[in-house]
Amino acid sequence: MPVLRTGLLALVCLLACLGVAGGLSYAQQEWPAKPVRIVVPFAPGGSSDQLARLLAPELSTAFGQQFFIENRAGSSGSIGAAAVAKSAPDGYTLVNAGSGPHLTGPAINPNIGYDPLKDFTHIAMLAADSYVLVAHPALGAKSIADLVRIGGNLSSASPGAGSLGHLILERFKRSAKLNIQHVPSPKSGMQDVLGNHIPLTLTTLLTAGQQIRAGLLVPLAVSAAKRHPAYPDIPTFAEQGFPEVRGDTWFWLAGPSGLPPFVVQQLNQETRRIVKAPKMQEQLNKLSLLTQDLDPAGVTKFVADEYGYWAPLAKEIGLSVQ
Repeated sequence: MPVLRTGLLALVCLLACLGVAGGLSYAQQEWPAKPVRIVVPFAPGGSSDQLARLLAPELSTAFGQQFFIENRAGSSGSIGAAAVAKSAPDGYTLVNAGSGPHLTGPAINPNIGYDPLKDFTHIAMLAADSYVLVAHPALGAKSIADLVRIGGNLSSASPGAGSLGHLILERFKRSAKLNIQHVPSPKSGMQDVLGNHIPLTLTTLLTAGQQIRAGLLVPLAVSAAKRHPAYPDIPTFAEQGFPEVRGDTWFWLAGPSGLPPFVVQQLNQETRRIVKAPKMQEQLNKLSLLTQDLDPAGVTKFVADEYGYWAPLAKEIGLSVQ
């Protein structure tokens, strides 16, 4: 009898293991079994929204299931991000994560409602918009050296208080020992700078590109690690003696913490393939956006490194939103 019982027990365990393995295999094959929502934590029309709408139809084709966009704007992206952080980790709710809600937002708001690392699964990089410091021609500056030489009491706009552009500006003025007052102004202060009411703004290339090409604004430096391929004549801050002044507004695909690894792996592989495809590269080049190719571990490390870089600066300059 003991031998029989042992044999039966072994058989039951074997069947149970096969059942679990079969269930996991079935679950993997079935995802996605219904439409997948990609939350864009900003209003329609912006960079985050445009990128997500380029990606969604390609993912729909790749997985044979609809990936659709839901705009949940508010509080600089934190409302949409918080909703995704609290959603079920089943692969059916994703977010177009970004530098605002996942890097600068948590750095300046201790009550934002989520941890950018612990509460999310970071999946795949999409693209980035670089920043550029531009001046009105009347200022007389054509380089960072010119700006340092002019000195005095300067002022500059940015995409907004607490934005990555604002933090880059603060990093620059500390490194260059310049007195630059940050002036909050709608739409990065473009109209104020064009009207010479504010001499400078540090904004994205997507925002200032048309005015740069038209010769209405003078580009002094880009914040990317190397010269931007769409603007090869604009030197970087690093080239001009300020390697610590850098930063791009990145967007990447993420989901709530605890996403199944097979879902993460599939999404990472397909998103990377889509981003590298000539069709997508053509669209991204039109928007002057940068890309980088990372596996899930690389994406997570990128987010952790960026947060570790910007959070101390936000605290140093006393930026805080309650």
